[in-house]
Amino acid sequence: MADFIIDNGVVIDDIDGVVEGIARLSGMSMPDPLTIKRFVTNEKSTRFYIDDKCSCKMQPDRDTVYLWLDSGFTDYSGEPIMISLLNNRCGSYSGHYCGTMRSLANSIGNHYPHNKRNINKNMGMLKVKYENKISGRKHSHIYDEQEYLIKSSNAESGSSIMADIIKGLNINYEEPEVKEEEVIVEETQDNRPQSPEMSELEKEITIGLLYEQVKKWKDYSDKLLGIIEEFDTVDRVRMKELEEENAEYKRAMVEIRSHINDNLVEEKKEISDKSSGHDLLGQRGKILVLGECSLDEKIMNGISKKYGFERKDFVYEVDYDKVMNYAGRLSYGGRYSAIILGACPHKVNLLGDYNSFIEKCKNDENLPNAYDARTFSGELKVTKESYRRTLEVIIQDLKAKQVA
Repeated sequence: MADFIIDNGVVIDDIDGVVEGIARLSGMSMPDPLTIKRFVTNEKSTRFYIDDKCSCKMQPDRDTVYLWLDSGFTDYSGEPIMISLLNNRCGSYSGHYCGTMRSLANSIGNHYPHNKRNINKNMGMLKVKYENKISGRKHSHIYDEQEYLIKSSNAESGSSIMADIIKGLNINYEEPEVKEEEVIVEETQDNRPQSPEMSELEKEITIGLLYEQVKKWKDYSDKLLGIIEEFDTVDRVRMKELEEENAEYKRAMVEIRSHINDNLVEEKKEISDKSSGHDLLGQRGKILVLGECSLDEKIMNGISKKYGFERKDFVYEVDYDKVMNYAGRLSYGGRYSAIILGACPHKVNLLGDYNSFIEKCKNDENLPNAYDARTFSGELKVTKESYRRTLEVIIQDLKAKQVA
């Protein structure tokens, strides 16, 4: 993960993950982080301070939990893609979770389930406030990154590309010198001056001079058009080539980073056979993975193997609809040593006196310890990172039980 500073006290702690997420949601190529920074810092109303009820303010206060940064990009349906940073309670914000306003609001609702009604109500007001605020921007969103960079650069320099090109030519044209003809005014008997009439020769000379001037202007405009055409064909082609090369470098960096992270996990998790995850469970113990997951079983088995577990150590119940009827079967959890919780329905059948399924898993004395698999943004979701962190905590607890 690479930190990327937007401003003093505003940090994206995984910029590679953010640009990948924006590319996935928008369907565009991965944007340059500096483009996101330019948009956030230069455009109006790009920072929204959010509390645990999804109420929005344009300035932080003591209730602020999140800072949403408008990335400038939109998803397929035109919804703005926001970057959610968490309040560190020391005047700074950091994070990397990105999504539409609705997806971020759902994550807040999962973290603060008792506020869901207020969150849904405030979402409507937030969208109205957002539309009003962005009406004063120079660029409401970024639909083409290169075009945005060119236009914003022109605005900062106070002149257009055309003006810069014309200024750089340094072409001066000498105006044709027209000698004034001495006009003799004949006076009438009442001494009033008469308007002179041009002779045919004078008319031909005047028309010829005007024609030469028009021809010079036409030659000048043709030269400008040639320069513009050269810029449009040569420079834009080169910019496209650089963009494709940059995308290749970014993809290579993502693969290298993923490879390094996997190797670090393997080195960190080299443990003796005696203290491996499988041996800590005992002969009959298993781990139940319960709730909707963003990973398939093959990936989860690969991750757990690095911690010394075996495939038979896990039972996966990841079908969201089947979890609705799982409370009754889970009433006696003697066969499990731990439960990993992903996204679960709030209300399920046979809950008894419990208000939610998660509350039952955590408080029923007949069940083993339950562990939330939460992302860095607080969303209850089984991802690679949240699954690794949860397995580490389970191993630590199992070791502590053996010592006791």
